[in-house]
Amino acid sequence: MAASINLEGFDDLLENALKKVDHRFHCEKQTQEEKQKFESAVLEKLPEDYLYEVNECLGTESQFKLKVTTDNLSSDDLKGWLAEFQALNNVTLKVRAKKRETKGYSTQHYYRCQHDTRRWSPSKDPQRKLKLNPAARVKNTNCPFQMAVKIDAQNNCVIDIEWEHNHSLCTLESSNFKELSTASIEEIKELYEAGETPSTARQIFLKKFRSSCSNDLDYHVKKADRSMVPRRRDFCYMYQQYGKERFGGKNGEMLDKLSAKLDEFHEANPDASVEYQQYGGDNTPLIIAIVTPLMKRIHKCVPQSGELIFVDSTSNTEEHNLKVFLLCTANVAGALPCGLLITSDEKESTLKHGFSMLKQCLPEDAFYANGPEHGPAVILTDNCQEERSALKSVWSSTNMLLCTFHILQQVWRWLLDKNHAISQMDRPPIMSLFKRAVLADTEELFEEYYNELLDEIEPYENASLYFEELYSDREAFAHCYRSSLRIRGNHTNNFVEAQFLVLKDIILKRTKEYNIVALLERLLVDLEDHYKEKLLSIADGSFDGHYRRRFSGKGKTKKDGGQGFVLPTEDEQLRFTETVKKFPNDVFEVESLSKENVRTDVQNGLDFHFKVILFVKSQYNSALGHSGETRTLDM
Repeated sequence: MAASINLEGFDDLLENALKKVDHRFHCEKQTQEEKQKFESAVLEKLPEDYLYEVNECLGTESQFKLKVTTDNLSSDDLKGWLAEFQALNNVTLKVRAKKRETKGYSTQHYYRCQHDTRRWSPSKDPQRKLKLNPAARVKNTNCPFQMAVKIDAQNNCVIDIEWEHNHSLCTLESSNFKELSTASIEEIKELYEAGETPSTARQIFLKKFRSSCSNDLDYHVKKADRSMVPRRRDFCYMYQQYGKERFGGKNGEMLDKLSAKLDEFHEANPDASVEYQQYGGDNTPLIIAIVTPLMKRIHKCVPQSGELIFVDSTSNTEEHNLKVFLLCTANVAGALPCGLLITSDEKESTLKHGFSMLKQCLPEDAFYANGPEHGPAVILTDNCQEERSALKSVWSSTNMLLCTFHILQQVWRWLLDKNHAISQMDRPPIMSLFKRAVLADTEELFEEYYNELLDEIEPYENASLYFEELYSDREAFAHCYRSSLRIRGNHTNNFVEAQFLVLKDIILKRTKEYNIVALLERLLVDLEDHYKEKLLSIADGSFDGHYRRRFSGKGKTKKDGGQGFVLPTEDEQLRFTETVKKFPNDVFEVESLSKENVRTDVQNGLDFHFKVILFVKSQYNSALGHSGETRTLDM
């Protein structure tokens, strides 16, 4: 026989529990006038333009239970009504639950306050957290506020509100937790599309926001509102979402986005050449070789592209630290790009494959008709052995020269290394002797100076071995071996290093790009436009800057009204041609027409007649490419 259950006292227990719940909204007995006043105050918390019928209203203005009905609030209008309710009461509501459509109601939504974010537990008790750290910033206060909205098919709406907030609604701190406004999100996205990073975007956003405020107090109050001014982490989060959406994130999706980006670029620029090897691990590095239409025109039209090419690389341009190699030449307009290579590492095998892919991208008339197989006459690089070996394997007939600055820097660092035990007193003399040998005018002088250097370092066995090893590569760094090469006085790779300053300072604004897709967009659009604008501004005479006078044939001073190229008189031309002296290797000494007792060395190509080009600069046309009369004197 089943044991009987004792229900004695159960009804009293249930009744007491219900009374305890209702006690939250208990109020003293009110007169009819006080009741109407209370209901009016409570209804002011609801949006206007709706007719409400009060079915139940208990409690006080700060803690009440309200049940109203209205017959002109449809499901389509609910979103607008809810937004107005939140703005009116300075609260932010979240959806707790949405029930499916029933016979009675088509819409049943249940809302909670945003300060009720988790199920309560002792470890997450906000009061406990505040007790441990009074300065803690707590969002979750287990706020008991709740609201239910039910709408039937005839747009009859029932609204149940239990208004009880255990946090302030009027302090500046409470506004820190508001949702971001759509206007703020769109404005920040526009800044990211303009190339800003989270830090720079926030600076610009705050500067613009401050200008819209009437005074500092107004700015301080509005700035605390997160819906108006997002927090720092909001800027970072939106940047991550923006990068993931536009550039494919930083994982596998990035490579898919990269392939699509390259296809898009090639479709928009059919004259461009692109070679791409997708990353497949350490044995299959990422390689991207690109020659744009502008680079192809430089190969075709700029004679210096066949004479001398500068090659250098940079990194720290995006989050994965890829290597960016730039091939460029130099003329009167400065450095001009001839090729672009991006790799995931700097291994010799990777660079060989990369430069081979770049060679496939070059046009038939590359390097001023030398051809992609022959390559330029000279390539100037720094002392990266992997890079030099890769270039030599691709263009074996090219003269590989070392940047003077880098070889001197390498030697000085070797001397400074304490592991090599070179006396501090001996370092400067050794360096001076090596530098004198590097800058020697003839091979005889080079041998003489280098022997002096070897005698000086004889007490140091390790130094003797080091400089003997350097001697085997003397044709790459000694100036005397370059006299027959047309390098136009370029012994360092300053031109290409300056382009990386342009890339990092002007294009990237001293920040890293989001990933390779974003970097590629900068290189193919912004950097390309930089060169186009520079060339066009020089051609039309609108170039602004310190070097404008150089492109117009003007001196550094404004002497003679700042005239540019002026046609010499017949007497000056005769004196000029009579005083020219010719030396070996097509080097000529020319008398200056602007300064007395000054003569200038001019180096000409090995396969061209010596030509003196005299330009006449029109008073109204300062562009070098559009100058007036041209005369040629063959020697």
